[in-house]
Amino acid sequence: MWRLWPVSSGWSRRIPAGVAIVLVVLGVVATAAGLDAPSDGSVVLLGWRADGVVVDVPGTSAKVPGGSVNAPGAPGDVPPALVDVPGAPGGVGLRTGDLVTGVAGHRLADGLGVVPRPRPGTTLVYDVVRERPTTVAVRVGRPDPYPLLVAGWGDLVFVLALAGLAVALYLRRPEEPATAPLLVLAAGLLGSTLTVTAGLPALALATGGARLWLFHLNTIVAYSISWGGLLAFTIAFTAPRPLPARSRRAMAVGYAAPPAAMALWSTLAAPLAPNALGRLGLVHVGQTAVVAAALVTSTAWGFVAYRRNPDPLMRGRTRWLMAGGAAATLLSLAGWHLPELLAAARPLPPGALGLSGLPFVAGIGVALRRHRLFDIERLANRSLVYASVVAILVAGYAAVVALLVSGLGLSQPVAAALTAAGAALALAPLRGLAQSTVNRVMYGDRRDPSAALTRLGTRLQAVLLPADVLPAIVETVARSLRVPHAAIDLVDGSGAAHLATQYGVPVGEVHVEPLRYHGTLIGHLRVSARGSDDPLDPVDLGLIATLAQQVGTAVQAVRLHDDLARSRAEVVASREDERRRLRRDLHDGLGPTLAAIRIKAGLAARDVPPESAARPLLDEISAEAAASLTDVRRLVEALRPPALDELGVVGAIRARAAALSGAMSIEVVGSERLPALPAAVETAAYRIAVEAITNAARHSEATHCTATVAPSDGGVEVTVRDNGRGLGPDRTAGVGIRSMRERAAEVGGVWSMRSPPGGGTHIRAFLPTNLGGDHDPADPRR
Repeated sequence: MWRLWPVSSGWSRRIPAGVAIVLVVLGVVATAAGLDAPSDGSVVLLGWRADGVVVDVPGTSAKVPGGSVNAPGAPGDVPPALVDVPGAPGGVGLRTGDLVTGVAGHRLADGLGVVPRPRPGTTLVYDVVRERPTTVAVRVGRPDPYPLLVAGWGDLVFVLALAGLAVALYLRRPEEPATAPLLVLAAGLLGSTLTVTAGLPALALATGGARLWLFHLNTIVAYSISWGGLLAFTIAFTAPRPLPARSRRAMAVGYAAPPAAMALWSTLAAPLAPNALGRLGLVHVGQTAVVAAALVTSTAWGFVAYRRNPDPLMRGRTRWLMAGGAAATLLSLAGWHLPELLAAARPLPPGALGLSGLPFVAGIGVALRRHRLFDIERLANRSLVYASVVAILVAGYAAVVALLVSGLGLSQPVAAALTAAGAALALAPLRGLAQSTVNRVMYGDRRDPSAALTRLGTRLQAVLLPADVLPAIVETVARSLRVPHAAIDLVDGSGAAHLATQYGVPVGEVHVEPLRYHGTLIGHLRVSARGSDDPLDPVDLGLIATLAQQVGTAVQAVRLHDDLARSRAEVVASREDERRRLRRDLHDGLGPTLAAIRIKAGLAARDVPPESAARPLLDEISAEAAASLTDVRRLVEALRPPALDELGVVGAIRARAAALSGAMSIEVVGSERLPALPAAVETAAYRIAVEAITNAARHSEATHCTATVAPSDGGVEVTVRDNGRGLGPDRTAGVGIRSMRERAAEVGGVWSMRSPPGGGTHIRAFLPTNLGGDHDPADPRR
């Protein structure tokens, strides 16, 4: 869990909050002014042109050959731009895609704000260019919000989701440095998007006034400030904690960079354009370039910071956020910014641009769920529930209204009323479904103990090795409850608890549940809360108690297996230690004694005449001593390979490899003087390595084999690799393979064999040096 340090002062949190409030208020004022002003029903698409503006007419289809335009709804719902004024030149009014060059006899290229503000109901003549220049009559009226909302619903969904998330984070964690710039980003996008959704009609360019400058104050100034918030958010989010001074300076630069770039570009654009309309278009083109640069810079900064951050927890949190941000950047650049800059084209409809930013919000949501970003699990739960309900209702409302209007021919008021009634009836079950879905995503199976038990049973059935049982249990418990940490402690004979395995890192209060088997305490199941402000509920504790009943049986089975393996390892260790002592006694004691007897008998036989009766007896004594010495030597070699005591593990393997080498070259890698090993481990390492080399020489058709013996943490690791044909899919384990596996298991080790994709065979054995017994790890030669 992140530690949260305060930023340099309270002002560093209050100033961004104040800026955010100003940006939202500015957007609301501009939106209200736009909806109150007269409108011709069009929305201007500003760009490179200086002779006029291309318009979109929300609620209409694109231009149709023959001059027909389709508009939804009853005749009374037709936008002012489509009103057909009898006797007017050009007939039907504005269409989507028209190039408006003049309004009421005044060319837009000659100046903006020169036409007096008309009253609603007034008819104005527009100069437009379609296939050829023409004039159309347009009746001025009040803006219709419905087609504007339909056209901009994608942008609104994105900015509202981002704003809700930013406000929740800021209120919940105001001391976290990244929440303030996120609030500025969301507020600037919300205010400017509301303004853009309300639209700037071509009439506003001709009449000028408050609507025109409020629109550009939001879409240029406020919009630039919001992208400065994005840069500052990326810097603050990826910076170390506590926030260093250089990061605070970088945040200040990030805040100021986009507004400063727009101010500089606006100054340079003035002499580049022939008129005011051209200058306005250049400013908007520059705004597109600044946004694209901010997106690319933010993504690159986050990627570099992610690569340089050594903390795995921070990397996990950053990964999802940066992935969502990168996806949003690619979509917006490909769907809008680059085509706009390079070819003045817009593949995405204006209202769908905001949908490209949803991966960024989704990235924050995934980080909230999986990595406890900012630790607001409960708030995230409620936010996800209401956001999903609202999104489904809004999308369903729009789809059903469109279906009733276009399919059944109902008027928009009737269709809207019927859909609203259906939405009211569906609200309660929809909220219940959303709540259960979000609870399952965030809290797992706590409301469904049978599902959790089934998950645990299925997971245990898939476990192949007893050593993997406890890790599988804690992982399943953590995933079933959606908690960040779970662990199992085992109780020994003295009653002390020792950590056996754990999953994740605790981030809140840890609940301890006893594990019992037939009433005997055998361990503890420890489960962490989901966050410092999200403790485990009684429902969670009940599910943990239910799981503990099943876990206790599995833990006892693992304990019995471990005890058995430990006992077997101790028996093997004792056996090998005894064999080494016996070999030492035979080799250093009985062997030299028999050799001395043989030598003395031979010397005595030289001084005894051949015809003496003692001479045959001395010859028999010498022969029997020689035979006994041979038997002793055979026993010594059978008890333990002599090369282990004479050459060490690596030297003994190297000597045996030299005898096996022929068509296959064999390389033995390892230190000649390994740390002192128990006799059982030495023997197992030697036998496994020699058997693996022998199998490679006989069956693999390899040209090269490498055997490595190296000390590892708590043991020694033996690996044998060859470049042969590898293992066939239908190959069964032979005597040699079973022997290697059994020798590793006898000392409590792990043995594995696989064929890599490039061919060959890779055999690995890890042999622990602590066998649990009072074995003698000393080298007998010392």
